[in-house]
Amino acid sequence: MKKLTAFIVAVLLALPALSSAKNLAGKLSLGYFSGDAPVGFRYWATPKIGLDLGLGIEAKDVYFDGAKTSATSFWVDFGVPYIIWDRDRANFFIRPGAMIAVLDDRVYGTGNLDETWTKLTFSLTPGAEVFFGDHFSLSAGHGIAIDMLSVPDAVGAPRGGETETTIRSFDGSVSYFGFHYYFF
Repeated sequence: MKKLTAFIVAVLLALPALSSAKNLAGKLSLGYFSGDAPVGFRYWATPKIGLDLGLGIEAKDVYFDGAKTSATSFWVDFGVPYIIWDRDRANFFIRPGAMIAVLDDRVYGTGNLDETWTKLTFSLTPGAEVFFGDHFSLSAGHGIAIDMLSVPDAVGAPRGGETETTIRSFDGSVSYFGFHYYFF
């Protein structure tokens, strides 16, 4: 594991030397910023302001009330990356974002209800996007998030019908890199 980590760090340090400065205005990319919503798009509306949209879905067979059924959950992520500091091959940005998740209870809740939980997350992510060539970039970030989880009424006392709020920090590490492939 140490050798793999050292190799990844060496590659990430060496490859930026091969890339060049980027003018991102009007650029569209396919990629992702969040692992929960991995089918994503980024569009740079101006040289400094971008728009992110990510979608995620999970359909899973589960046994519920003795019968096999499908449990479906989905995620929608929206963000606005703003470049604070740009260099030849990298941009430092801050990205306010929001994600809504509709989670099937049979997978993400108590496991015994035909109900959904709704989770709304607001985040503020400082991060960096590093370019490798003309079209490919990797990005990573960390930050703070506020999660608001709406518990279904059917869960019952004391949580049913309540909204639980959590403030947390999060990170992007070697295993949580996002990427973008720019088409134009």
